[in-house]
Amino acid sequence: MKEWLETVTVIGVDDLDKSIKKMVNRYPDKAGECLREEARRTRKEIVKNARDDLNTNSENRVSLGRIGTYKISQVIGYDMNQRVEISARAPHYHLVERGHAMKLPYHFTYRNKKTGKVIAKRTWKNGGQSRGRVNGVFFLKKAKEAEAERFPEFVSSMLDSLIKDAGF
Repeated sequence: MKEWLETVTVIGVDDLDKSIKKMVNRYPDKAGECLREEARRTRKEIVKNARDDLNTNSENRVSLGRIGTYKISQVIGYDMNQRVEISARAPHYHLVERGHAMKLPYHFTYRNKKTGKVIAKRTWKNGGQSRGRVNGVFFLKKAKEAEAERFPEFVSSMLDSLIKDAGF
């Protein structure tokens, strides 16, 4: 049996080695592209959920129903520790997403819309008291759950294209 092993020669090991190295070198870039694409799809899902759940129009600059309200970061990290962050530019995002307590204001100022001058001021004696709670909408959580179902097939297609590009 030892004699048979000595006579076997393997052809193409160098080509296989080059293809594997090529694939390994391209993986971080391909993974980063995959993460950015997934973040874009998740952002679209978030906006769709916000428009459905909040019944909002997208005319306001910081409306949660606009795609520009959500910012996607560049790829952070390297190799297996890469990530992409999606953040909201709207200052009231966290209140809508998680919910908040409704409180009476201490005072309120009425202004003329054209001139901006103060028309009247009103102060409530029971200002600051809680008047219940507004439940959160959790459209980010819904979007993550919807995209989690599609993510494995998206990653497998990315790996298939990576293997195809490497020459396998």
